[in-house]
Amino acid sequence: MVVYTIRRLLLMFPILLGVLLVTYTLGFYGPGDPLVIMFGEEERIPDPEILARLKKIHGLDRPFQVQFGDYLGVWKNGRGEFDGLLQGNFGTSLIDKRPVNEKIRIGMPVSFQLGIASAIVMVVFGVPLGILAAIKQNSWIDYLIIAGAIAVRSVPVFVLAPMLMIVLVLKLHVFEHVPIGWDGVFSMAAVLPVALMAATSILLVIRMARAGIIEVLSENYVRTARAKGLSERLVISRHVMKNAMTPVLTSIGLALSGLVTGAIFVELIFSIPGLALAGISAFRSRDYPVILAVTVIGGFFIIMANLLVDLGYGLLDPRVRYE
Repeated sequence: MVVYTIRRLLLMFPILLGVLLVTYTLGFYGPGDPLVIMFGEEERIPDPEILARLKKIHGLDRPFQVQFGDYLGVWKNGRGEFDGLLQGNFGTSLIDKRPVNEKIRIGMPVSFQLGIASAIVMVVFGVPLGILAAIKQNSWIDYLIIAGAIAVRSVPVFVLAPMLMIVLVLKLHVFEHVPIGWDGVFSMAAVLPVALMAATSILLVIRMARAGIIEVLSENYVRTARAKGLSERLVISRHVMKNAMTPVLTSIGLALSGLVTGAIFVELIFSIPGLALAGISAFRSRDYPVILAVTVIGGFFIIMANLLVDLGYGLLDPRVRYE
């Protein structure tokens, strides 16, 4: 397992480099100019000579390979130093001139708390609901759970969020005011964002848990356990759960990847100062250093989530071998 883990971690670097290269290429050759957007209204845009001079000052007039290599830090900059992504420096924002590392330091803990809390809620509610739907297969409970999960998943986050605000804030008065901003994962302001992010991915967990439990319930050793007189609770907990969790673990890994994209809408709707919100602002203003930083960090978390899921297979199933 150690060799497998090291190999996967080493493989992460070329994957992230590929993601970075694609993102950088799209930003370089795509439409829009960060300097033009920075000036705002059309009447404020300076003449082409001034724009050309500004591009030279910011290094935006150089060829693609030169700018990309400078961003990576593969050669020395104007100060004779190696100072780029490989040295842990994500650069400086083109719009507000703030170091991107500072934005990451502020936004990443918020996004991390939001993602972890959403994943916990998704697992705590999704797995038991899937188990209950499997045990009550083809009953009204089964149909209600699956239909409810499908209904929630079918509604986009940007539609579901205003609906919940209207019901919980204006009608039921569960919240005194609309939960905007971030005051910690244990605050009331975090309840709706966490619930919404968990709801967008919980259907996959429920369906995989239900399918896994139903498949294992038909195995011979489960029938033998029941024939010995074991209660249904012991049969489920001792003989069914562990063998049915492998597909559930796969679904959790896929759902964790979905949480990264779901955070974009949630942080925007609730004005949560996380990495996703910083990424949205950067996309609007073509702030390439921030866009690249958010992309790389998002890719890193997705890769790590998949790695943890793969390693979890060996803990659930001793037959799994890492070659």
